[in-house]
Amino acid sequence: MSACARRFESFVAVISSLFRVHGLELGSHARSYISSLLSRVPRKNMERFAEEFGGIDYQNLQQFISDSPWECGPVWKWIADKAGALLTGPGPRMLLIDESSFAKKGDRSAGVARQYCGRLGKTENCQVGVFSALCRDGKALLTGARLYLPKEWTEDDERCDKAGIPKEDRAFATKNALAWELIQEAEANGLDFDWVAADSAYGRDQELMLKIAGMGKTFVMDVETAQLVWKEKPQGARRPEAVGNSGACKVSSIWEKNRGKAVRIALRKAENGTVSVEFWATRVWIWPRACEIPLEVWLLMSRRANGEMKYSLCNAPKETAHAELATRQGQRHFVERVFEDAKSELGMGEYQVRKWRAWHHHMALVGMAMAFAFEERLRLEPGNPLISTRDVVDMVAWYFQEERSAADVEASIKARHRRRKLSMECKIRRENADQERITM
Repeated sequence: MSACARRFESFVAVISSLFRVHGLELGSHARSYISSLLSRVPRKNMERFAEEFGGIDYQNLQQFISDSPWECGPVWKWIADKAGALLTGPGPRMLLIDESSFAKKGDRSAGVARQYCGRLGKTENCQVGVFSALCRDGKALLTGARLYLPKEWTEDDERCDKAGIPKEDRAFATKNALAWELIQEAEANGLDFDWVAADSAYGRDQELMLKIAGMGKTFVMDVETAQLVWKEKPQGARRPEAVGNSGACKVSSIWEKNRGKAVRIALRKAENGTVSVEFWATRVWIWPRACEIPLEVWLLMSRRANGEMKYSLCNAPKETAHAELATRQGQRHFVERVFEDAKSELGMGEYQVRKWRAWHHHMALVGMAMAFAFEERLRLEPGNPLISTRDVVDMVAWYFQEERSAADVEASIKARHRRRKLSMECKIRRENADQERITM
């Protein structure tokens, strides 16, 4: 654990140059904030940081997060370089796009509005951010963030002034437009990725698909059950205005007529056992409004054990094996794991700031904390296959807070791993027993 702490100090020394503003060295504030995000403080906001840790001045930290003009761009570029170096090896790397919401009270925080809050599953007062993450072989790391501004904000200059929103950022941009910005940013930052995946909120935008394909990337975009496609190439020189009356059909109807052709494909091993789906794929045609001719793509269809259906459009080559298509469709799961770690262990949603700059600063520093924890997990994984972000937090917290002895922390981590291992073994035994019954 002391080695982990030494590596953290080396990590901070390397990133300090990203926080120089007008000749001022702000690396010590970055160190304080990131180490606090990696702490065991129950509510990770600046007030609690100042209360819990000696040497942290609340006013100085508030200035650093809310008003200091250091740029997030170089921070995300550093994280992209780190992600590229860590997520190496054979197999495609995917850029995952997804949004996450943060419930907030009041109406002063930049971008806050009554809008759909995914975490609560209903319309609520919240902020919504669009994020990107690089993924390979079941591991993913946050690489970018944008705060969504509803029209009620972009049409109110006085409100934007109070929240410190720069004039150049006040033009309304859809979440899909923000997703495209993140994809372009990833490319500009030198991230090496072959595929782009997103859920149906983005998959309904076929122009976004065209842009991704135009970059030479393969998209896997989820679509809704009512999405219309053609099973045969539509005829005519122009895209039909009434697609529903031109022979197109819903993707759900294609599944219902062909579900008997589906095969079971194992996507990955998980703590609760093997994650498998019933999967089938077929070639279909779509005709984006911005396109002069229809395009032939894959329609991917999968059904989970709980009956949940997922439909996706994908521009992978015709010869792509179904097993690979199913795996790529299932990869978007790992961006949810990124959010889970960031929110439960690294304070992603626990900030108490109102300004535009502060939101983006906080997310960039969460990205840095995650990059450190991710690298530590990879370093320790060969001897500790169950190592988690929480374990890394425990080790760093021991160094900064010294609430428990190193032996206590080590015993706690080992006990947690034993419980997880026993649970995994129990699930695997149950899975094997079920399989034996099926084959008897």
